[in-house]
Amino acid sequence: MAEELIAEVDPADVEIVREIRLKDIVLDVRFSDQFSFLSPIDEFRRELIFQWRLLRDEWGQAHLLTLLTGFAAFLLGSLSQELFSGGDATLTGLDGLKAIGGFEYFQILLSGILWVWFFVQISVNFPIMRGHIINFLIIWISTFAAQLSIHSTMPEFPIGLKLGDMLIGVILTAIGGFFTYFFWRAVVETRDLHVQEHHLHADVRIMEEQMAEHSLYGWTIMVISWIVLLIISSWAGAHFVADRFADNISFLILHILSGMFSIYLLMHIIWFPQKMLGEGTQIRTKAAIAAEADLVDSGGVVMSEDGVCPSCKEAAPISRNDNGMTLIDCPSEGCNRRGPSGTKCEGCDEEYPHRHKCSGCGTNSPVVDYLPDSEAW
Repeated sequence: MAEELIAEVDPADVEIVREIRLKDIVLDVRFSDQFSFLSPIDEFRRELIFQWRLLRDEWGQAHLLTLLTGFAAFLLGSLSQELFSGGDATLTGLDGLKAIGGFEYFQILLSGILWVWFFVQISVNFPIMRGHIINFLIIWISTFAAQLSIHSTMPEFPIGLKLGDMLIGVILTAIGGFFTYFFWRAVVETRDLHVQEHHLHADVRIMEEQMAEHSLYGWTIMVISWIVLLIISSWAGAHFVADRFADNISFLILHILSGMFSIYLLMHIIWFPQKMLGEGTQIRTKAAIAAEADLVDSGGVVMSEDGVCPSCKEAAPISRNDNGMTLIDCPSEGCNRRGPSGTKCEGCDEEYPHRHKCSGCGTNSPVVDYLPDSEAW
């Protein structure tokens, strides 16, 4: 009989693959060491490095194709022979569209198709943002329409500024800003609920560490940068078109560069919350969640309960969220996550238990027994 071969593996030679955490990022050079007021810049750099490393490991062919589709749609809509020839200023509205023929008409049609495909791919690659796709469209369209409206009466804007002629432009810009704020607030409040639900711990210091680990400081700066780039791109494009001779190519270059970078930033600010919170998360504000809870409560359905032992009524670290899932602490030592019973923990890959032993009387029961039955009336 052949002797059994046993291969010994040195634990030191085994590479442990662990997802990078924000706390693992240490800057080699910190500006705040010389000037303390530059600490916000250091924090932004740290979070930017963290996000870039995550993006580099996660983005694949589907993300790159989506990005290239956005670039192609933008370029086809920004560059044409009509743009450089100046067109016919006497034609407006539908007459102007009818006058466009040949390859320029094909460009408009193809650009529209690619834009639709771009946002379809956005909804496929980033499912937690499907409910906000219409918000991004409103932000994008209102921002560009605002600059077109302003430049229609003030071609040299901001030179020759007339506040009375800016009313429509200001309103459209405010609409874009409102929807941007609504999106930002929804992500931030969803992050807060995620930490409270999945990383709940009795130690306040640990909760603060978890909140710091889920920081959205750098992401917030990117959201602000995105809306600023949209305004710059729309201003530069409208400024170039408003020029009677369209001969200052620098405005067109600025329009294209800022527009293409804003497309990347859009994908980035959509991707990062999904990476942080998981694909099954719903991005909603607390007000929307409360409104839904009130609606359900009006029908007599209890949205959430705290667990108690069925024997001695001792409080237990078990709860039910608004989706009806039973949540329990991760059994792995040192892991502070909380998740649905029977699923695997995202942090340590340990399975959340189906049973729980009461710390008061020692009763070992299924986790669902620790939650009271919900009355239907």
